[in-house]
Amino acid sequence: MRRKSLVVLSALVAATLAPGGTALAGGGPGGGKLPPELQEVRDATARFHSVWEAKAEGYELASPCVEGMGFHFAKSLAADQSELNPTEPNVLVYAPTPNGGLKLVAVEYASKTAATLFGQDFDPPNGLPFYTLHAWIWKKNPKGVFNAVNPKVSCDVKPHKSSGRK
Repeated sequence: MRRKSLVVLSALVAATLAPGGTALAGGGPGGGKLPPELQEVRDATARFHSVWEAKAEGYELASPCVEGMGFHFAKSLAADQSELNPTEPNVLVYAPTPNGGLKLVAVEYASKTAATLFGQDFDPPNGLPFYTLHAWIWKKNPKGVFNAVNPKVSCDVKPHKSSGRK
């Protein structure tokens, strides 16, 4: 069953999720203070700045880089609201960095049925058989912390130029 859930989540590759959600201040460094419930999620997911830690805890790469989102590492797909735990997101979202690494930028929740977290309704299925909610708690999103797409995330990251020093 877990494998099937991950396969379904891998469909994120083809997803063009509808921008939704409510604008909310915050979203990471320089983005203002997050509400306490989102700060709890930040505290609980801080260890996942290491992709290796995420993999060790069962998150698997589920998509190539999706423009405006990044790489999705999925762990599970909730059957319904009762299986969602705000401090244990189903999906971690990483953006590529100029040095070739990955940086944690958001968490995502996915459910087979309509759900609500943090007072936000999940985005309805858009070509995918599940509902989703992004929370940009590690990178400020000018469109709002719960918007599916973040224009500050690009898959076309250029490497840092060398200073020429040896």
